[in-house]
Amino acid sequence: MTRKAYWNYAFGEGWAHYCEEMMLDEGYGVERLRFIQLKEALLRDCRFIVSFKMHTQGMTLDEARQFIMKNALMEAGPAEREALRGTFDHSYYGYTLGKLFIKKARERFFHAHPDEPIRSFHEKLLSLGGAPVGRLESLII
Repeated sequence: MTRKAYWNYAFGEGWAHYCEEMMLDEGYGVERLRFIQLKEALLRDCRFIVSFKMHTQGMTLDEARQFIMKNALMEAGPAEREALRGTFDHSYYGYTLGKLFIKKARERFFHAHPDEPIRSFHEKLLSLGGAPVGRLESLII
């Protein structure tokens, strides 16, 4: 009951970004939307990486800016703002973390239930409420 009553940022935002990609994978939309989705996902992946590197491996703000410029194909100004955001925004990496855990749970679900439609996975996942993303794999089976 608690999982259904409280918001879990990584689960909720991870679901949103998972859906963004999944809908295109399932054939909805046009090809130019795929480009936009990939460009945004690339920036989110960079945020995910620099967040952990700045807070656990001593990556400097300038190194983070350079990483984002190179890997997210951003100009210096926007990359600097992104790097700075990684120093204080606790949600900076959460949506990517959630999306990755959802994709891993999906993989495990279809390994156990190869003939099920994607809808079955989505119904099972959403029935969990705001489950901790680190537990999705064990809860989904």
